This record gives sequence, C-alpha cells and structure tokens, in this order.
Amino acid sequence: MPQRIIGVSKRLIEVAKKEFLENGFEGASIRTIAREAQTSPRAVYTRFENKEELFAAVIEPVYSDFIKMFKNDKIIYWERARQKDFSTNPEDFYLRYLDYAYQHKEQFFLVLKQSKGTRFENFTQYLCEIDLAELNKQLPQLLENFKQYQKDQSTKLFLSTITYSFYDALFAPLVHGVELEVAKAYITKLTRFYNDGILAGIK
Repeated sequence: MPQRIIGVSKRLIEVAKKEFLENGFEGASIRTIAREAQTSPRAVYTRFENKEELFAAVIEPVYSDFIKMFKNDKIIYWERARQKDFSTNPEDFYLRYLDYAYQHKEQFFLVLKQSKGTRFENFTQYLCEIDLAELNKQLPQLLENFKQYQKDQSTKLFLSTITYSFYDALFAPLVHGVELEVAKAYITKLTRFYNDGILAGIK
C-alpha cells in the first residue's frame, strides 16, 4: 500500500473546494485538483473513493451538523406545540439556520448550487421531507378533525406544495450574495408569510 504523505488530504480538500466552487461537481476535474495540490490523481483516489467522496469531504462536517440541528429543532418545536408553548417564533429557528449558513457560506453554496450529480443535490427537498414527515407524525394529536384531513387531498397537496416552495426560497439571500442583515429581514417576512398561509389553508 502506498505511504500517505502527511498534509496531502488537507491540501486536496482545500484545492477541491476551490475547483468545485468554480466549476461545480460535474465540471470539476480530479486531474486539475491533483495538479493544483501538487500530487497525482492516484493520490486522490488513494484517499477518496471517488469524486463524490471528495466533494463530501469538502462540505463535512458543516452539512452533517446542520442536518442534526435541523432534525433536533423539529422535535423541539413540536414538543412545545403539544404543550401549547409558542414562546419561540417560527422565524427564530430559520434565522438561526441563516446565521449558520452565512458562517459557512462556501460549503452552503456548494450544496445549494454546485452539487448536481451528487447525493447532496436535493438538499432543500430533503429538508422539506424531514419537515413534512414530522408534521404528519404530529397532526393526529393536533387536529381535532384529523380523519377529515386524511380524506382531504387538496389540503395535503397544499401543505406539501407550500412547504417545498418555502425551502426552495429559504437560502435565496445567500445564493444571491445578499448581506446578512437584509437576509434576516427577508427570512422573517418569508416565514411569517408561509406560516400565515399554512394556517389559513388548513382551517
């Protein structure tokens, strides 16, 4: 087995991040990454099974930490909802996600705009699926007319469509290079708009 040179993996990740940012996953070249890192393509594949695993190394642990935070927040939100505790505004969660994304702009931009061809390319859809799964788990306890809701295909379609639309729009400020304070005002308006729409749609 070839001996691994100390520091090569770190250098490869740094160079790969630049290449992925400029050319996206599909357009990125392992040969270019290897050359810029002053090593060989063979050295890349010694450390990473394939290009997608190199991409994954670039966005980790930012990606995994965010997904963990997001899932935990859904549990917390619905625990409070069952207890009629609405002391935390819904937008407070999304403002925190925005702060986190802006702290890790490059990794988020890669996931949002440059991940086509990887398992990460449907990131916002994945967030939506997590949200909807938790919502559907909680609705039997929260809706007095849950049996009627189960038969109401229009409301189900409405909730699914509006939730997908919300997550598609969530990180638009980061993608478009909007400054953080403007992005926070946008998120507050977006969250209130969708929250009011959902409440109106399920009445």
